[in-house]
Amino acid sequence: MAQRFRILRSRLASEGGFAVPTVLLMTVAALGVASVGVMASIQGQSGTVRDQGSKTALTVAESGVDQALLYYNRGVAPCTPAAAGDWCGPVTGMSVNGGAVSYWARLGSGDECEVGNEIECVEIVSVGTVGGVTRRVDVMASTVSTEESTGGGPFATAGVLSKEDMILDSNAVIHTGSATNGSIQLKSNARQCGPASVGIGKELNQGPNAGYFSDALCATKNGSYQQQELTLPLVTQGDAATNNDNGRFFSQDLISGTASNVCWNGFTAAGKSSKNCGARELRIDSNTTLTLTGSVYSFCKLTLRSNTSIYVASPSVTIYFDSPEACGYTSSVTQLDMDSNSRITSASGNSATVALLFVGSDSIQTKIQLDSNTTVSESCVQNFVIYAPRSDVNFDSNTKFCGAVAGKTVHLNSNAEVRSASSSSVFTLPGVDLPETAAHYTPYRFVECSAVQSSAPDYGC
Repeated sequence: MAQRFRILRSRLASEGGFAVPTVLLMTVAALGVASVGVMASIQGQSGTVRDQGSKTALTVAESGVDQALLYYNRGVAPCTPAAAGDWCGPVTGMSVNGGAVSYWARLGSGDECEVGNEIECVEIVSVGTVGGVTRRVDVMASTVSTEESTGGGPFATAGVLSKEDMILDSNAVIHTGSATNGSIQLKSNARQCGPASVGIGKELNQGPNAGYFSDALCATKNGSYQQQELTLPLVTQGDAATNNDNGRFFSQDLISGTASNVCWNGFTAAGKSSKNCGARELRIDSNTTLTLTGSVYSFCKLTLRSNTSIYVASPSVTIYFDSPEACGYTSSVTQLDMDSNSRITSASGNSATVALLFVGSDSIQTKIQLDSNTTVSESCVQNFVIYAPRSDVNFDSNTKFCGAVAGKTVHLNSNAEVRSASSSSVFTLPGVDLPETAAHYTPYRFVECSAVQSSAPDYGC
């Protein structure tokens, strides 16, 4: 018994039996710490996907409004109501950017049109669904073009404008109305999907396998186009060159990513001098985001590279690009240069709230270049307005853009696509009083409704 007691006491005093449970406990603890990071990453990625899906669904919903307005502006109704003043629809069966879209429409007149002096108006409610995410919009459009109802906006009748020729090459597509003072050249499988107008005495020419369609979905062939003069007023920037929010870089307008990858006014965000950017030049490189919280900025040049982005957190922002002479340039310069999955997007996804306005020059060429998937995947997240009546605008290499664009010339190439959001049609050019335009259905109110719909189509709008 004494011998057995000594053996038992020896075993209890030994530490050999604690190795395995100790290692197991350490392994469990390490897995717990790692899982926290994994879960945070998954949640962050799911939030990004959900945000992306939400913006795409809004674009899809707006395409339904564009389609309905195309019908009304051609003098036909997209559907037949049961009685005068009733809703017609839903019109279904359409697919845009991989999402489903349907819409309702109804005609109104007089006081019902809210502004008060219309001949008649139309209300359109459109629903877009992408990847389980639904967005719904309500748009009112009037047949009277007054400053009060339309703002005399340059994009009231077309989403793509050019002072001189407009050229589409290599599978390029415009999914909205186009207007130019020159001619429209459709080459190599290019398509113009939406009503087009050219300058007096000019033509719309279709090359091999190219097509001209009356609707934004490229479904109905069109053989007629208008010839009319197009006026693009110059940009008036006032005192924006000196009175602006440039001073918010980078104490209030913060960056996400590597500080040394952002260069402004000759210095990086890390405070080191750099030759990558000059006076009023902003350059963002490699997986970095800048958030804008101001309302007016004045640039000479903006360059975005390799998975970079500018995110607009303020309700609206206007970025002026000064003339090349005022910026000290003596030869041709690209004032906006975006490629390799770079993007500019707003919190609302409303293109009219982000305006890039270019002063340009009559003696020095200025260019705008969007290349190489400047949208990220198939979703259309480029939601802003480009207005550059003295600059050449180029979309290339699978670029997808949702907004409105006006340039001296406009050139789309290599699978580039442009879509115009309904909100762009109410964009007004600061400091410019435009003449009234011809009567047509022009949107004057744009609101987003709750996603859940019950009873009437405009419930919750």
